[in-house]
Amino acid sequence: MTDTKRERMNRPLDPEVMERIYELHQMGYGTRRIAPRVDLSRKRVREALVALGRIEPRAKKRDKASKLDAFRDEIREKVGKNLTASRILREITEKGYSGGSTILTDYIRTLRATPAPKKKVWRRFETPPADEIQIDWSPYRISIGGRQRVVHAFAATLCFSRKIHVHFYPDERQSTLLEAHVRAFSDFGGVTRRCVYDRMSTVVLGTVGKDRKPLWHSRFVDFCRYYGYEPYLCQVADPDRKGKDERVFSYLEPDFIRGSEFDSLDDINAKVRIWLDEVANRRVHGTTRRVPEEAWEQEKPLLTALPDSPFAAFDEEVRLIGPDSVVSVRGTPYTVPATLAHQTLAIRLYSDHFELCDRNGHVAFSRTYVPDSEHGRLVLDPMHYESVRRRSSLPGGSTAKLEQYLLTRFPDLAELYAGIRTRMKSLSHVHLRALWRLADRYGDDAFHQAASRAQHFHRYDANAIKRILETDYPLPDEEPEAPLTAAARVLVELGDVDGGSIDDYAHLDDDEDEEE
Repeated sequence: MTDTKRERMNRPLDPEVMERIYELHQMGYGTRRIAPRVDLSRKRVREALVALGRIEPRAKKRDKASKLDAFRDEIREKVGKNLTASRILREITEKGYSGGSTILTDYIRTLRATPAPKKKVWRRFETPPADEIQIDWSPYRISIGGRQRVVHAFAATLCFSRKIHVHFYPDERQSTLLEAHVRAFSDFGGVTRRCVYDRMSTVVLGTVGKDRKPLWHSRFVDFCRYYGYEPYLCQVADPDRKGKDERVFSYLEPDFIRGSEFDSLDDINAKVRIWLDEVANRRVHGTTRRVPEEAWEQEKPLLTALPDSPFAAFDEEVRLIGPDSVVSVRGTPYTVPATLAHQTLAIRLYSDHFELCDRNGHVAFSRTYVPDSEHGRLVLDPMHYESVRRRSSLPGGSTAKLEQYLLTRFPDLAELYAGIRTRMKSLSHVHLRALWRLADRYGDDAFHQAASRAQHFHRYDANAIKRILETDYPLPDEEPEAPLTAAARVLVELGDVDGGSIDDYAHLDDDEDEEE
């Protein structure tokens, strides 16, 4: 054994360690169970318990103790003078002691009166009205929808009235923390002069200088200035500085969470709201002997008033909405109204929902997140595509069959169909298909009136009917034209000009079917 290790083993234990050993022994733990919890050997734990008077020292074997018998009184006297073990060994050796140092130091250790660990004493204090809010997080594993899930309880306590606010969140992001503040301040109806925090990383980056001045997050500083309060940082390992808020969790867990099951995060928050309003803030507080809700009524007029609009407590990103009106949010694709497709919008991410905003900051769409069980799966709302024109029910087949379909649908336009067939020749099928689409787009009544007018004036082409419809029957919120297909480009470029043989343009019909 090296000298360093010997010195470490003989070094007196810290009062905190002695206190912990005492508490564990009070709980019924033996030396075997205490030792790993305080990172000591069983021998050292036993010595501590002997010094604390919790157990009796073991009897020494006579063959070791006999060498000390003649010197016990003198050793006891020298220990009382607080002499070191090495000096006592040196002085009694001069007087004839022939034993070793180990049995001597073991005996001296039993004689030294180790003072009982000094219990920490906390100075109780009460804050005046509207002076302080204490804030903290606590994670819990809760059964939600039959599955165990970790949620994070945010608690804020008005120190004077003891009114508490609790809300559960899926995470502890900085944006979530600020959102939780906004909700708590709204619940309290104002803000106190100061808010107390521990060293959560979303609030403080660290401390600088000899006085350990906090280095706050810049966005958090902006938040504090916006609401007009002063942040206060607890010292390291000093949870009792915000003990009022810490005790909220000790009360919340057995009185609300333990043994409960919930359907969703929204269900938890709905039920904790009832618990706050009907139980927690309506009880007689054990320390103040007042009802928190009634005391808050006295404190509320003194709170700092809230701004007209809440702080922008959200994460914001810029997204291009795809042509299918789908946007991915935190790993889950959601459909949005088709009118937002192809637009670049700002997306605001809150703890429980997201919003899409236009360039003026107006909310264009908002919805809650889906449950975890649906995470990653496309969230499809058919109502988002109501403004999108459905694919045409254009029938297939030859030009003769297409004309027959039109005759069945609009039998009094036979002259128009015949005129198109005679005038457009090989492109007649393109015009007939265009007629069918115009009827689908504008409706049978509007199309029939426009086509009858074109027939009356012998305008045997689809473009003429289209112009009449656009002029006399404009569609509301007209959608942008889709890119022209190959057949449509030919129609626009050739117009009324006759083309070649029908075989030269047969492939256009196939392309058109594919487009449809």
